[in-house]
Amino acid sequence: MNQETFRSILAVGETVTVEFKRCGNGIEHDVYESVCAFLNRFGGDIFMGVLDDGTVIGVPEKAVPDMVKNFISVISNDGLFHPTIYIAPELIEFDGHMVIHVHVPPSSEVHSFKKVIYDRMDDADVKVTATGAIAAMYIRKQNVFTEKRIYPYAKIDDLRLDLLSRVRQAAANHAMGRHPWQDMDDMELLKSAGLYGLDVATGEKGFNLAAILLLGKDEVIQNVCPAYETDAIVRRVNLGLCVRI
Repeated sequence: MNQETFRSILAVGETVTVEFKRCGNGIEHDVYESVCAFLNRFGGDIFMGVLDDGTVIGVPEKAVPDMVKNFISVISNDGLFHPTIYIAPELIEFDGHMVIHVHVPPSSEVHSFKKVIYDRMDDADVKVTATGAIAAMYIRKQNVFTEKRIYPYAKIDDLRLDLLSRVRQAAANHAMGRHPWQDMDDMELLKSAGLYGLDVATGEKGFNLAAILLLGKDEVIQNVCPAYETDAIVRRVNLGLCVRI
């Protein structure tokens, strides 16, 4: 985030998607409550080292590495955060002060911190305890995040059709050598796979989210899901194992 953008956010103050945290003595539990609330609502930005009125006081520079490490450790701990997430904090140097910026994307799941679900209301994080409210949260997320969501303006040119040859071959291999997709043209295959359909609630026809995520060109995926990144982790075990023959 550049200086001008940060300055404009400070001028507006806290909102439904912006939260300031003092964090003079380290990261406290209310930071994680805000993370949880943002995940469960529209997403947002947390700035550690800023007072509620927008005054930048910064965080202790020597403590920054440990604060970042602890933050990642907490949100990755299934005993504290469920489901766990991965967010990479960003450091902002502003008027001689160090600020830790955390961008929290909206999530397709309902998250809890220390077994408590939080939601964002105006500029406050509130506990959600009523069963009906929690159920409504799940329903709301299902309506927004679903692989069946239709994107009526997505065209076949937005997809990597060169991948369909691999799809046909993989289907044939799985079907012991022969699969109906091998005799279909590209559009027939996409319809057969459930990647093109009709939203009976709106009457819209088109490619759905699953089609874009599976076959979309990079720029199309980035446009539809700009907040998502995919990390691959390789776990190697028994590297020191010796076998005697």
